[in-house]
Amino acid sequence: MLLVVATALVILFWDSVPVSGWWRRTESVDEARFFGSIAAELRAGASLRMALAAASAGSSDDRLRRAHRLALAGAPLGGISETLSALPRNGRRARLALRVAAVTGGRSAAVFERLAERAVDDAALAREQRTLTAQARMSAAVVGALPVLSLLVGGGSRIGRVVATGSGGLLLVVAALAMQVAGGVAVWWMART
Repeated sequence: MLLVVATALVILFWDSVPVSGWWRRTESVDEARFFGSIAAELRAGASLRMALAAASAGSSDDRLRRAHRLALAGAPLGGISETLSALPRNGRRARLALRVAAVTGGRSAAVFERLAERAVDDAALAREQRTLTAQARMSAAVVGALPVLSLLVGGGSRIGRVVATGSGGLLLVVAALAMQVAGGVAVWWMART
């Protein structure tokens, strides 16, 4: 039973650490660069299509590479806007801004500058959220692991003595293990939300 609790805590800790989420850290920054480049190209006098092509040139993001190819091929701005709608944080806003700019033909550099500012703000908030949740997850791992480590270091003999007292002792040990599992689940739930 002790092995099950220890394994559950290891899985809890491993599941709460964002091991595979490291690529998300640059999404908003890339979007900010992209929107800022569009605004700069528009301010320099480029057309919206050429600004899109220049801003997305050389990008490592598949969505931006596709937008680059569509812009160079002369695809309608509506099709390019659908491609940009797949951007993770500001896709919907980019799609709407591009559609409005395509319909009105107005100067939209200020709109794309604002999108760049918003993407920078999103990146800062995401960084802060990662920091705060990492601290909470590490605290949860420590709080969850301390009772198990205490039990492993010197609690085995104490548990044996409590169980040897009879059914009341066995009931106490089962209740303690159930509370440890419930605490681990509660900590996992708090770390995930």
